[in-house]
Order: sequence, then structure tokens, then C-alpha cells
Amino acid sequence: MATSAVSAGTIVVEVLNNRNYVDWSVYLRNYLLAQDLWDAVEATDEPPEDEEKEADNDPFKAWRKKNAMALHTIQISCGPEAFALIRDSNSAKFSWDALAANFKTQALLPSDLPVESATSSNNPGYDESVCDFRQYQPFFNAVRSGNWNEAKELLNLHPNATRAKIPYSNKTALYIATELEHEHIVEELVQVMLEEDLEIKSSGWTALAVAADRGNIKIVECMVRKSKKILSIATENNNMTPILLACISEHWDVVRYLYSVSPLEDLMPDKGPYGAGLVCHSIGVKKFGISFYL
Repeated sequence: MATSAVSAGTIVVEVLNNRNYVDWSVYLRNYLLAQDLWDAVEATDEPPEDEEKEADNDPFKAWRKKNAMALHTIQISCGPEAFALIRDSNSAKFSWDALAANFKTQALLPSDLPVESATSSNNPGYDESVCDFRQYQPFFNAVRSGNWNEAKELLNLHPNATRAKIPYSNKTALYIATELEHEHIVEELVQVMLEEDLEIKSSGWTALAVAADRGNIKIVECMVRKSKKILSIATENNNMTPILLACISEHWDVVRYLYSVSPLEDLMPDKGPYGAGLVCHSIGVKKFGISFYL
């Protein structure tokens, strides 16, 4: 039976970005309900076990199909930044929850706030960080869209924009460019940033950690050329250094490069579990080259 492709425009008015989560979620939820797919997002039970695969009424097979259809619908309704967040997910529920956690609080950006209400000292909802960020919003928009010429002009007006963070998400421009894998933007930003600026974390991760986890060797090399100190900075949520993240994700070109530029003492036991973790993960996937030297 032939199937017809469904475009995002038939599901939502606009793909998900950091300004439209509320409306986007309403459109998408109603669509999933109409297609009898919402259960895959809302279900709290564990998926059925994979048994009797050949049976026509196999519960796991039915669940897998519904989950895949719901996940695909969510993915094609996302903009680049949103899709980057859930690209590796195979669960519709996890993807929905992750997008809600990341974009729901960003639904009202500083550029959307009326100046009077945002800056009024009598306003109990006044947030100074939100107000201060307004001057940097056009720069962040240019970075997101991959337009370095515009970003550079705005950076000349606001040199501190490279250190600024988006309120609520705490993401820097470098972090966003790395997440979206805008390699040319990352290269330009790193050139104008101070070495210590690369140590800034967003949600407990440096931009190098994100690049290593994604396996983008070009971005990794660019950042490490600027700063060797970031090689040993671990993530806050799972205490992993960039080389460990690359190893677990099996990006071996990144692992080999990071190992070649990492001081050996950073992998010794007195520095933490990082060397031991690298050995264990390498042996576990039968990559003995690096573990042989540790």
C-alpha cells in the first residue's frame, strides 16, 4: 500500500523554535491525538517485551510502529536547534519531554517582552538577566541562522556577547553554534574569544564536551588549538571529560585526536576516574590501541 509524505506544514503552522513552544505543542498534540499516536507520548508504562515477533497481534510490534510514527512526526515538526536536541533519541516520549524541558521556559524571549513591563522596578516578575540579555538577542539570532557577517557586525557593537548566556537555558553563542554544528561560526567565535571563555559551561557542559559527544572533529580541533585546559574539564551531570564522551559515543577519530593532545598525567588515577573509564570503554568495544598505553 502506498503511503503519502506528510510535511511539517500540515501538522504545525511553524516548526519549533525558542519562541513558539506553547502554540507548537498544542498543534502537535492535537495532530497526534487525531492520528491515534498520542499514547506513545503520554504512556507511563514500559513498552511491551519483544516476544512472538511473527504474530500479527504482537503488542511490541504495534507499540514500536506507533512510537516510530509519533517520533517521526515530532522530528519533522522541529527546527534545527530543536532537532539537534533529539536527533539521537528513539523514543517519542523522551523526545517530547526533552523538548518541553528545553523550550517551554524559552517561549517568551527577551525580545518579545514589552520594555515597560520588563524594566519596571514595580514589576514583581522583573528579571534583570532577561532585561540585560535583550541587547544580545540579535547576535544570538544571527549565530543560530549561521550568518557570520551579521553576527560579526553585532559583535563589534557588543563585544561581551560571546560571554552572554540566554536566560533560563544558560546557553552561550558558542554552545549553540556547536550544538547546531555551524562549523564556520564556531571557528570565527573561537578566534575572537579569550582562552578562558571556552571554559564556560552551559547546563554543566562546555562547548568542547558537546562537540566531542557529537563527534565533530573539526570543531574539537578548533577549540583545542585555542585552549588545552578544556581537555580536562568534566561535565557536571555525569563527570565525564571530552575524551570519555567521545569514547562512549564511539567517535574514534575524536578519541584518537584528544588522546594525542591530552597530557598523560590528566589520565592518571590521582586526577580522577577518567583514565580508568577510557580503558574500560575502549576494551569493552575491543579498541585496544589506546588502552595499551594506559
